[in-house]
Amino acid sequence: MRGRAAVLRRMDAEWAALAEDATAADACHRWSASVPGLTGCRSPADVLGRVAAAPDAVLGGLLVEAAGGDALAGRVVLQALLPKVVLMASVDPAAEVDDYLTAMWCEIAVYPTARRPVSVAANLALDTLKAVRRQRHPVADVVTAPDVVLLAADRSPGHVVGSAGPEAPAGPSVAHVLAEARRHRLVDGVTRDLLTSVYADGLSGESAALRHGLTAAAVRSRCSRAVRVLAGNAALLAPSG
Repeated sequence: MRGRAAVLRRMDAEWAALAEDATAADACHRWSASVPGLTGCRSPADVLGRVAAAPDAVLGGLLVEAAGGDALAGRVVLQALLPKVVLMASVDPAAEVDDYLTAMWCEIAVYPTARRPVSVAANLALDTLKAVRRQRHPVADVVTAPDVVLLAADRSPGHVVGSAGPEAPAGPSVAHVLAEARRHRLVDGVTRDLLTSVYADGLSGESAALRHGLTAAAVRSRCSRAVRVLAGNAALLAPSG
C-alpha cells in the first residue's frame, strides 16, 4: 500500500508542477489549434477538463500527438485514465499500481488511432489489463542499451543489435542519447531518469525498481518500450557531425 501511495503522490506532484510549466502551456496552445475540442486550452488542466465532453476526439487527438513524439500529450492521456488505472490495480491482488501505470503508458504509445477511433478510453483500459496479464507470463525480451541501439541503426539492415565486434566504431554515449531524447520529447523526465539508472549507472532491474518505486517487471517493460522509441528515432538522436 505504501508503494502504491508513493507512485501516485509522485504523479500528483508532477501534474501539479505542469500547471506552472511554460513548455506545457506552449504545448496546450499548439494542441488547441490542431485537436478538436481543445480550442482555447491554456494548461494541461484545461485539456483534462475537456475529456469528459468529447473523450474520443480529445484523447484521440492527444494520442496522435503522442505518437509523433510529444510525451506531454501522452502524459495528459495517462492522467485522464488514472482513475481507471487505480481501479484496475485495486482489484488485482497479483499486481501493483505501477504495473498498471507502466502498461497503460506503453499502450498509449502504440494505440492505433486510425484503426480504433471510438471507445478510446475503454480500449486503452482493456489493452492495459491484457498487457498486465501478459507480464505474468512474459516472452523473452532482451533490453539493449540506447547507445548500442543507435550504433546498430547506422549499420546494415540485417545487423544484430548488440553483436558489434571490437573493431566497430564507438557509438554515442548513453548521456548524449538520453539528453537528446528528452530535448526532442521522446521520453519524459521520469523515463529518462529510469534509463539513466539502468544504462548509465548500471543498476540491476531490482535495484532500479527500488530507486524509482517500481516493480522489476515495470522497469523491464518501461525500459524496453523506451528503447524501441529511441531506436525508431535514431536520426534525431545521433551526434551531429
